[in-house]
Amino acid sequence: SNDALYLSYGAEINKIKSVSDEVVYHPVKYKPLFGSQAPVDLQADIKIVKNPNRVVNDNDVKSRTISAINEFFALENWDFGETFYFTELAAYVHKKLAGVLSSFVIVPQGAGSVFGDMFEFTPNSDELIIPDVSVNEIDIIQNITDENIRAGT
Repeated sequence: SNDALYLSYGAEINKIKSVSDEVVYHPVKYKPLFGSQAPVDLQADIKIVKNPNRVVNDNDVKSRTISAINEFFALENWDFGETFYFTELAAYVHKKLAGVLSSFVIVPQGAGSVFGDMFEFTPNSDELIIPDVSVNEIDIIQNITDENIRAGT
């Protein structure tokens, strides 16, 4: 709560803040995306098509993809309640893995979900988005087809 934050940190912060500064104590909630810690409607698999002209180890691609996703979602890049757009994440991952990836998509895992359901997500005003991605949520595929972008596959 606001009071708990003030009691825990207020005395120390008051020592270093300016007289004209006002500190607002606002608790935060984290909203995980993609992995098993995310709410069911926000769980997704990441499907990657590697560049056929480059020889790259699958595990290296998965590891570099996770690193890029974690960098994209770094807390200093986000504000409370800021909308996530998948296209921004895809552009960032493509830039970080330039020449390695041909395609990068997310496919919702929910039974009633369809491809595209998670292309935009806005958390509540007291929430910050954090990624929950492991190699278990990343699949390397040969190409994008109706079959492999169907939810739950």
